[in-house]
Amino acid sequence: MILGYRKEILLFLTALCLQISVFLFLFVWFVGLGHMPEAALHYPVYGGDSSSYFDISQNLLHYGVYSIEQSPHLVPDSFRLPGYPFFLYFLQLLGLPIVGIVFIQMLLGSGSVVLTYLIGKKFLQEKVAFVAALLLCIEPTSVFFSTFVMSDTLFVFTLLLSVYLLFCTQPDAKKNLLWLFLSGALLGFAVLVRAVALYLPPLLILAWGVLYRKELGPVTKNLARLAVFVLAILLVVAPWSLRNHKQFGVYDISATPYVNATQFNLPLFYSYQHRVPLAQVYPIFSAPFASSPGYPQIQTLANKAIFQKIIHEQLQGNYLAYAYFHSIKTLPFFVTDGTRDINRMVGLIQIPPDQTNFSTMLLQKNISGIAHYFLSPGPNLWMLLAGSLPWILISSLWLFELGYVLVRRPPTFWFVCIASGLILYFAFLTGPVTEHRYRMPAAPFMLLLAVQGAFTLRQLWRTKSASANPSR
Repeated sequence: MILGYRKEILLFLTALCLQISVFLFLFVWFVGLGHMPEAALHYPVYGGDSSSYFDISQNLLHYGVYSIEQSPHLVPDSFRLPGYPFFLYFLQLLGLPIVGIVFIQMLLGSGSVVLTYLIGKKFLQEKVAFVAALLLCIEPTSVFFSTFVMSDTLFVFTLLLSVYLLFCTQPDAKKNLLWLFLSGALLGFAVLVRAVALYLPPLLILAWGVLYRKELGPVTKNLARLAVFVLAILLVVAPWSLRNHKQFGVYDISATPYVNATQFNLPLFYSYQHRVPLAQVYPIFSAPFASSPGYPQIQTLANKAIFQKIIHEQLQGNYLAYAYFHSIKTLPFFVTDGTRDINRMVGLIQIPPDQTNFSTMLLQKNISGIAHYFLSPGPNLWMLLAGSLPWILISSLWLFELGYVLVRRPPTFWFVCIASGLILYFAFLTGPVTEHRYRMPAAPFMLLLAVQGAFTLRQLWRTKSASANPSR
């Protein structure tokens, strides 16, 4: 039985061994040798988002309150979604130390590699799936963040498992309904891990309908399947929505989308549009909250009305301008490197921090500035090239494959279109705040389509060579 899954086991163990090796190195580096003590003293907890998740889990564990505060007055939080803090909480409740939890997280990261292979094998060539999964094993960002207390690895695993269960239909009707229910429950949990998944359910339902349009059968059966999937999502998400309504008077699951819009995206847009330094813009966008009941806490759903007012005022009459700005600022999603950021977090090579923002320079039409950066060699440039060139190649091959299927319409047409849709979904919803970590849920699909694009190119080359040399 096990021999039938040799490739899955090989991929899983390869990914796990690599992640454990990175974890052991970082543990020695941060804890044993004392590097980066201001951020990594408590590795695998690492400042910022990582500390926030850990603090909430500790408040749940010791006080039974979902709060990020560290003082005795624990104010309920509505910014951080509950999926990952509760994941930490329940495993700590079982007695697992934080290092043990990160090991389970690495198991999930290795599971994502296997799921990438299984999804690819279902809709593409088996060789394509294996190569893509192997590349995901060594993808630096995915490996690196699987070793930290961070939500990304859990999110990617639940998302991929949900997609796999949804798209791989079963011949047995009862089993198929069970898989749809589990897929919906996992997708609902993914929504509670990362708010970016909030709008995925209708897109995945549409994708499921397109993939199996010839096998769906009577309308009543399809409605039953759809109801099971949606019900499972609601059963997971609704309790948190009701909790927020009780605490803050709104049914939104998180303040994250509002905070991202009003404290990051729109200030960047305002700075670009009015040619004002960003440091002068932030006070303008924080001022409306001074009279709010929750002040100085801005990142709360209690401020929903203020968030909406700011968004409406800033976008009114500027929709096309903002759409252009948002699109340009999204471009780094497809090509940005993680090398410099990983080095910044680890402190392995001591180099000056690089604040160069190419998308902003592109918006400002500062082509000479971009050219000057690449004509001024230095450690940051070499790191940028080492990290970005592979993703430029991956994105190019993906777009080539997408163009190829749109013209030729091979059997892989719908899967390539759906996977491309998921990539674009994560890219545009991330938008101006994009960074290499936010590409993690799209990376499996980008790698699958890039490898498929490489195989297609090879096949086209062979066909062209054969037609040019018929005697051979």
